[in-house]
Amino acid sequence: MVKQLQTIDEYYEDEDDDLTFAPPSYFESDERLVLIAVLMLLEQRYRLLSSMTPQDIVDEIDEIMDSFQSELLTTAEAKVDSAVWDSLLKELIEWNIPIMGYVEQDTSMYPIMVMSLTGLVNQLRDELKVKAQFFNDNMSKGDFSIIPNFKRAVQKIIDGVGNNLIYAKEKSHRRVLKFVYGDDALFKWYHMNDEKVCDWCIAQGREPPRRIDDWELDHPHGRCILEPVENIYSADYYALLM
Repeated sequence: MVKQLQTIDEYYEDEDDDLTFAPPSYFESDERLVLIAVLMLLEQRYRLLSSMTPQDIVDEIDEIMDSFQSELLTTAEAKVDSAVWDSLLKELIEWNIPIMGYVEQDTSMYPIMVMSLTGLVNQLRDELKVKAQFFNDNMSKGDFSIIPNFKRAVQKIIDGVGNNLIYAKEKSHRRVLKFVYGDDALFKWYHMNDEKVCDWCIAQGREPPRRIDDWELDHPHGRCILEPVENIYSADYYALLM
């Protein structure tokens, strides 16, 4: 388990070197490709900073993190946007919906991702500056390790990019369903009904049908689905089929 907050105890503990910049296997292949591109940027900064002395880090961390933040945000948004569009495009083709002019991809999760990554960079910057200054003043002969800090950063990227990508794909999928069945169509929440289902999802399944915009998002990598109560197409979609 990665400690989410830096503590003084962390400075004195022996830290193993099982730091990895690879995405978890439970993400889908397109999601893993996005995460690999973003984690690669983080790994580059780790290799740079791990070769520096604590005093070098104090002196140069702001410039390094400013550059990292700019590249991180640009890359993450471009890669996520492309992955969401590819996912939506496949669905449009399956429903025989023209690519342009009917269903646009949902981008409402992008600002949340930006805020998450900005917070990650600021936290990493502050942690490393504090740790490096502490070592300069009090532990100059001790071992200086930035591995715990980057373990936290890896997990925050996986959460901030991977999960928001999943949600962006799901919200774009819901836009397709709303176009196909209409704004006022009612949907029912269905879960897998096995031992893995959590209490929250069971409670969702007991809720009465409602419009798709009124349903919460499932967990990341959740297995629940929304199904229309009536299989009746909207007038706009029906006109496309004629």
